[in-house]
Amino acid sequence: MDRYLIVHYGELGLKGGNKGYFEGVLKRNLMRVLRDIGVKTQINYILGRFIVRIPAEFDEKVICEAVGLVAGIEYFLIAQMVELDFNKISKALVDSIARIKDGKYETFNVRIKKSQETLPFERLKSEKELGAALLVNGIDLKVKMKEPDLPIIVECFADKAYIAFGKKSGLGGLPVGTGGKLLCLLSSGFDSPVAAFKMMRRGARVDFIHFSGQPYSKKDELNQVQKIAKILTKYQGESKLIVIPFGKIQKELSMNKDIPKKLLVVLYRRLMLKIAEKAAYRFRAKALITGESFGQVASQTLKNMVAIDRSIDFPVFRPLIGFDKREIINESRKIGTHDISALPCTDTCSLFMPKSPEVAASLEEVLEAEKHIDIGGILQESIDRQMEVQKLS
Repeated sequence: MDRYLIVHYGELGLKGGNKGYFEGVLKRNLMRVLRDIGVKTQINYILGRFIVRIPAEFDEKVICEAVGLVAGIEYFLIAQMVELDFNKISKALVDSIARIKDGKYETFNVRIKKSQETLPFERLKSEKELGAALLVNGIDLKVKMKEPDLPIIVECFADKAYIAFGKKSGLGGLPVGTGGKLLCLLSSGFDSPVAAFKMMRRGARVDFIHFSGQPYSKKDELNQVQKIAKILTKYQGESKLIVIPFGKIQKELSMNKDIPKKLLVVLYRRLMLKIAEKAAYRFRAKALITGESFGQVASQTLKNMVAIDRSIDFPVFRPLIGFDKREIINESRKIGTHDISALPCTDTCSLFMPKSPEVAASLEEVLEAEKHIDIGGILQESIDRQMEVQKLS
């Protein structure tokens, strides 16, 4: 019996007259991940869902992992197709009892979902009868009307029935590529990878810029960032990783006697934003992303963030602004970056730091200190001579 992948979207269904555009992008993104694993069958759109026939040789687990990377999908099913006939549906369910018993389930129910005006059987009555048929034939599970371990779903549309044993949650959100291009300041820590993912899930296509501690940090730092960027790229298919050597700049500022040591953290961050802004213009990104969380470290206090933001005239998105560290770490586990971020690493943020950084810098003090920095020269050197661009896929 043929198997089918049935994909349902959520939020983009509310897009009104623009829905067709969002559906088209979602279809392309779904096609990309399926082709990456070798599934090249046609994707059909039927009554608010995408349906794909799965070749017999493909492992369902591999398909579920691939589809689970696609933002914009609310949930999806692996289903068997049968004729839209009650007796044939009942037989198909009963024939699958052995497969159901292989799972670790205690409760079940049967739900019939229709996307056509009429059915050749009465829906609510048939749900009960199908459940009873399974019980009589030895399913050996208890019926639970709400949130069972095993929801058995019968979707009826286009004069066919599709039977699925359970459904898989998708990423939700909006399809990557519908929200424009952003540039994320990416480190090897927990925060910025999660911030990048949050914006991908809202439809943005994200490139990455990393300020490396080179030549004063170990190669582990850049290797970890590259691994993180590759994991994030799985959610969108391709991306760029821009690497800016920043260790020398930090050292020069830390040795500048005209610069108050307490302001170094703020000055580092302002320079990073200035460089990132120039890179964003070059690569046509419309805004920056950072992993900052309000009050988490010295550079993320209210006054310091205001002073840092005033360094550029460019949008900066902070999707984690209200998250605490525990929440961010939990999110990193879900997206697959946690284990790399948890590795020990000497990164840019820990180099040449003052013992007592300012937590409430005034903009006047910061601008006065910047008079002693060759900002134009740093920007030109970073972007025109030292910037390295890596393409990831």
